[in-house]
Amino acid sequence: MKDKKALYAVILAGGVGSRFWPLSRQMAPKQFLKVISDESLIQRTISRIKKLIPVKRILIVTNVNYIHEIKRQLSNFKIPDKNIILEPEAKNTAPAVALVARNLFLQDPASLMVVLPADHLIFNDKLFINAIVKAKNLAENGYLVTLGVIPKKAMTGYGYIKTARKIDHGINGYLVEKFIEKPSQDKISKFIKRKNYFWNSGIFIWKTSIILEEIKKYLPQLYKRINLISPNKNFEAIWKKIAPISIDYGILERSRKVAMIPAKFDWSDIGSWQSLKDILKKERAGKIIKADSLDIDSKNILVWSKDRFIATMGLKDVIIVDTPDALLVCRDDYSEKVRKIVEFLKNKKREEHIFHKTVSRPWGSYTVLETGSGFKIKLVEIEPKKRLSLQLHHRRAEHWVVVEGRAKVTYKKKTKYIDSNQSIYIPADMPHRLENPLKNKPLKIVEVQTGNYLEEDDIIRLQDDYKRIKVD
Repeated sequence: MKDKKALYAVILAGGVGSRFWPLSRQMAPKQFLKVISDESLIQRTISRIKKLIPVKRILIVTNVNYIHEIKRQLSNFKIPDKNIILEPEAKNTAPAVALVARNLFLQDPASLMVVLPADHLIFNDKLFINAIVKAKNLAENGYLVTLGVIPKKAMTGYGYIKTARKIDHGINGYLVEKFIEKPSQDKISKFIKRKNYFWNSGIFIWKTSIILEEIKKYLPQLYKRINLISPNKNFEAIWKKIAPISIDYGILERSRKVAMIPAKFDWSDIGSWQSLKDILKKERAGKIIKADSLDIDSKNILVWSKDRFIATMGLKDVIIVDTPDALLVCRDDYSEKVRKIVEFLKNKKREEHIFHKTVSRPWGSYTVLETGSGFKIKLVEIEPKKRLSLQLHHRRAEHWVVVEGRAKVTYKKKTKYIDSNQSIYIPADMPHRLENPLKNKPLKIVEVQTGNYLEEDDIIRLQDDYKRIKVD
């Protein structure tokens, strides 16, 4: 293998994962969830690729709304802040790839990039690394290389790759004849009987110079706008004008330089609950139980809950996912349609597709315990030595009761310490700040909000440690 110094990993971490609702939410998407281990999916992705590429050459592309959660999840990896690229708004994968490719090419014209989704499951790291190395060797010969996974069964939720002739470079690689995006069940049944059809893993390897040439050829407007971006230009204004498009549809389905390396590792994009069900080890009678539960005479079911006891009887081919504020019950063959529920929630402007009951914040988290007419009750937890913004609310007052730790409260231009079992009242329109002054103990308070409007947008930030103050 040639010098690896030109090899960079680009992890795409801006997706929402709507088919994985109700566990995945807009502000708590799939890549940040701990699905099958103590590491989240993005942490597993980084742990896997850093066996080949050092963290200083691992880049993360994500939405600006996820910056604090990204930093929290990446803290143990020591990935430099400059390696986190923030999209002002989601534009699908082609603009993200184009932006990073241009930056890397300007930095290193010989650079190659490994493009990795943040939210995929791969179970054999050694086979994965071997496939990446083979793909890199092929990419050095000018190909846009994708990893194709050998199909285990007919899956309508996956894209497929049809390969043509083998490439003679001493590597087990093939030219790609075409991509088939989520074909029908009848077509897939025919595909998997042949040896030249593969699942499209969404993992790509190419030279930055080659992908930029193909973007210039097939997506000239994107190429033009990406090249307008510079430190002295308005990035957000330029980004807003870019049309959303996937790298698959915009480039790979049109380019004549696409090749594929067969991947032998077990893989899933966890695009739906059914795909997770397929890859997890099933218990007796095909059951996957991730809950405090009792089942009687059910077959081929998935039960997922962390919060309550679940009893099931006589079910077959059913998925049950329970969260504190939403419950999903569906047949296996409907799991790809879960996004319709998310669309309904969006249209009704309900929060169940945006937040969980427990919402992560850069200073800690809060959990909504109860909501009623004119009041809302939260449990607020602040991490050691962290504080909320100096803020005020026009339409609500707050009453804080300390239940654990010690609170430092700034209000009326003075500071007061509140210990466990003590409380303080903050009226509307009063600037205030809540802080945990302790070094090794979290602060927990019960917050009772009262007023005629209790939504999160009634926050006027005056000072903030996390750069969340909006400037008009």
